[in-house]
Amino acid sequence: MKLPIYFFGDNHFTPNPHVSNNKKIQKLKDFINLIDQNGGSIFIMGDFFDYYFEYKKNNPSFFNDLLDLFDRIKNKGIEIYFIAGNHDYWIGQKFRSSVTQAFLKDQILVTGKKRIFVTHGDGLLSWDWGYRMLRLIIRSKLVIFIYSLLPKALAFYIANKVSYLRKDSHRIDKKILDKIHNELINFARIKWAEGCDIVIMGHYHHSFYFEENNKELIILADCSEKKFNYAKYDGETISIDSL
Repeated sequence: MKLPIYFFGDNHFTPNPHVSNNKKIQKLKDFINLIDQNGGSIFIMGDFFDYYFEYKKNNPSFFNDLLDLFDRIKNKGIEIYFIAGNHDYWIGQKFRSSVTQAFLKDQILVTGKKRIFVTHGDGLLSWDWGYRMLRLIIRSKLVIFIYSLLPKALAFYIANKVSYLRKDSHRIDKKILDKIHNELINFARIKWAEGCDIVIMGHYHHSFYFEENNKELIILADCSEKKFNYAKYDGETISIDSL
């Protein structure tokens, strides 16, 4: 994996044409222009799409422009890595061919002087039983197969409904936020004890940083039409920035 590595995610590009989508695409292009001279790799940490389901044939053309952008990014010599989130777990061969490598599971990167544990971040909260059950369902091979048989319009309607119902899950008060952070810190401590130096994730749509004994936990905020949040790892240190 080429250095430096740029981490970002939670862009939530939607299938529906929208001015917000166009602004987020422009933010992504601005970001690529920013890192173009340095080269390296980008690591998308899931929920790049608000909804993505790939069929074996006759796929909707919702995201062709973004996949074409991936090709242009790779042509610049920049590698693209992707880990699936809860909104875009259902990737297939078409998507995989557009990136350098795609993962469905958490990854440990061993490059430079650090070991980095990369996860989207969903399903980690022990007390969020409702979501953990939903996560098992949407990742079930049987459910994915049945879903693939639905008329595309109906499949999109269902996905849109589920996505809409989950929108408020990121609007939480300080008490719950502290509870989330405490559990994620404990999760990070387990990974640190296993030999990782950095734990990085997205999913929660806000920024949080915690350091202990020279080990780091980073939660990156989302990439909206107003602000593109990312982290840069140069092989020795990791820094958080925005565009």
